[in-house]
Formats: sequence, structure tokens, C-alpha cells
Amino acid sequence: MTACRPVLLTLLALFAGTAFAAKIKPPGAVLREATTSIAAVEFSEIGPSGRMVFKRLEKLGGEAEIPELIDVSVPESLRRIVMPGERYLIAYTVYRREAEQIRVARQGPQLLVSPGLEPALLRDSPENRAIMAWQAGDDAKAVHARLPELLAMLDAKDPQLQNFALSEIVLRPQLNDVLDSRARKALLRFAARKDAETNARARLLQAAVVLPKQFGRDGWKDVALDVLATTPVLVQDVDGTASLVRFAFDLVERDAIKVEPAVVTRWLTGDNATLAEKALLTLRAQQPALEMPALEQALSLSLLPSGTREFLIDHRRRAGLAAR
Repeated sequence: MTACRPVLLTLLALFAGTAFAAKIKPPGAVLREATTSIAAVEFSEIGPSGRMVFKRLEKLGGEAEIPELIDVSVPESLRRIVMPGERYLIAYTVYRREAEQIRVARQGPQLLVSPGLEPALLRDSPENRAIMAWQAGDDAKAVHARLPELLAMLDAKDPQLQNFALSEIVLRPQLNDVLDSRARKALLRFAARKDAETNARARLLQAAVVLPKQFGRDGWKDVALDVLATTPVLVQDVDGTASLVRFAFDLVERDAIKVEPAVVTRWLTGDNATLAEKALLTLRAQQPALEMPALEQALSLSLLPSGTREFLIDHRRRAGLAAR
């Protein structure tokens, strides 16, 4: 069960090794939780303070009763997407976890926002109903049999389906432990696609960083370098992009991948201080003589984002203290 959290993907970086797949549930498992309610709905109206109201058309899953009008908190981005009178499939919960206990959420029902369900809203169609009813299987053999289906889903036109399929593969140990060369090539192709769902690409790069035995080491160099060289440096308004770049830097660090200085220094001019720090540390490891000149060059820019400027000034101060 997961509530709406705009920084969800960055939290995944806290997990490594087998914990990567063990502590974060795949989307199919989240949908099957007893605390999850699933319904076919019609969007009714915008509610106050980040909430939306849907009219229940059909109950599709969950143990709790579903009211005729479902008032749920949602990510702000949905206000620009859903349309009155349109039919959708939603998964939501009226519960939250507090101190390892499940309690009724004081703020009311919340649309699920969980890896592979970001958010848990799909247009109502037979294909998407199959996603909401997804069950991986009762044993390892049954789970393994779903892998070709999930790999094919990475080519779906709807990025929501891409994200669901990729998250199922990455977050189920039974699947990422049996990836063969053909599956790894398919995943590499997906990671290299600029039109692929960004959260899914980021999650895949993270898996490549922390699970090299399962996802292999070959091929990720080109993906990482392309992400660093071509991704726009203003990342704050594009969900998942900061994490995608962060994990590309992590691949560079893990495999000691040489990066052109110009590719690294461009991240000193963006709007994410964490990525600016990654860039400086990469320069320090590969071209230490360029670290401070590149920092000063970035500080000379008139329109450098304020958060990045503050970080660079503090980095310069700390570097000066360390040099004494």
C-alpha cells in the first residue's frame, strides 16, 4: 500500500542488492493487497486541495465496499489529464501504514502511486482491465512463464503499460533472477529509448546498478553516456528524469566509465543540486584539475537556477576548508 508521494522514485535508491526487489512490491502485488480497492469509474469533478471525485461504475477488486462517489487525493498532474465524463480504471486505498500498523488514513482515500503504478489510473479498456487484474502466478514456474508477455508489453504505446511491465520484471526476484541474454537485450533496448516511460527507464538503470549479476554489465555504458549527454539539464518538472540521470552517474562511477568533460559539466548548469554534486564528484575522479574551474564557470552564469547556485557556493566553501 503506497500513498501519493511525488518523490517516490528517489526513495527506491535506499535499497540495494536483494533488498531492491524484496522491500519494494511489484505493481501486481500492490493491486492484489487486501487494502487496495479497484473500480471502473467515470470522472465527475475536481475536488478541493488535490482531490478528485469519480463516479463508481463497477467494482473490480478489493474487500472494502466502494461508494457511489469516490473522493480521492491524486497527484496534481492529473488535473491536466482527466476529463469529465471519461471512463477510467483506478486503484486506491483508504488505509495507510503508521508505525508498522495499518490504519484508516485521516486524509481520506488516496489514489495509489507505487512503482509501476505512477499513478494507478488507466483508461477503461479490455487491455487495461487485464492489467488491473494482473496475477503473476502461484509458483516460480508460473511466474517465469509471464516473462515473454511482460517483455512484449515494453513496446506498448501507452507508457503506463511500459512502466507496469518493467516494474514487474525488476521488482520480482523470480523474474530478474532468470533473465537470459535475449531478455537482457530487450531491456537494454528499452533503456536506450528516449520515448520510453521515464520512471521505468530510471528504475531499470537502478536495477542495472545494484543487480549486475541479474541484469549483466555489458551494454550499460552506452546507455549511461547517452543519458548524460542528451537529457535536458532542467529536470525538475519531468517526473523520473532526475533519477534517470542519477543512476546514469552511478553506472559511470561503478564501472569507471570515462566521460567527456563537457558532458559532465553541463550538469552544473541544471536545476538539480544532487546532479550537480554527481557531476563535480565525477570530475574529481576523472579530471580533478577541472573541478573548480568548471564550478566557477557555472557560477558566472546569469540565469543559473538558485538552488544549484547555493549548492555550488557551499561546495566551493567546503572545498576551500578541506584544502587548508
